[in-house]
Amino acid sequence: MVLEYCEDGNLRNYYLNNETNYYSKIYELRDIASGLLDIHNAGKVHKNFHSGNILYGSGGYPNISDLGMCQPVNNEEQSVKKEGIYGVLPYMAPELLRGYHYTKASDIYSFGIMINEYISEEIPYNNIPHNHALAIKICKGLRPNIFKYTPKLLADLITKCWDAK
Repeated sequence: MVLEYCEDGNLRNYYLNNETNYYSKIYELRDIASGLLDIHNAGKVHKNFHSGNILYGSGGYPNISDLGMCQPVNNEEQSVKKEGIYGVLPYMAPELLRGYHYTKASDIYSFGIMINEYISEEIPYNNIPHNHALAIKICKGLRPNIFKYTPKLLADLITKCWDAK
């Protein structure tokens, strides 16, 4: 597989080094969602979906990277003890932290964290150590604060992505 060199780095580098208005962010998030949908329509889950794996190349278009852990969807709610848990803690869905399989829903949860990060331009849980205590808090319902200037439509979408139901 040959990939384009992404000179603008990842999503976090991109928002820290470029001024982007809401209109542009919405279109970029749509492109990211479309890429994730392609992965899901192929019957796979990404399993490590976070802002570090969204890369910007020439033209400022987002590309989903780190597809090496993509695997077929397992719709059964089984333990991942044999497989192991991996990923970036702030983006991991509570069910993963409880030991269940990666699913499309866990990718969607990660996408909600990513949307909130991009809109707020704040690293999720940036004031909390990323350790076992944070994992427990996430399992008990802790989520990043939604930026107060986030348009209601986006805030609702973020909340739906995080919905544990």
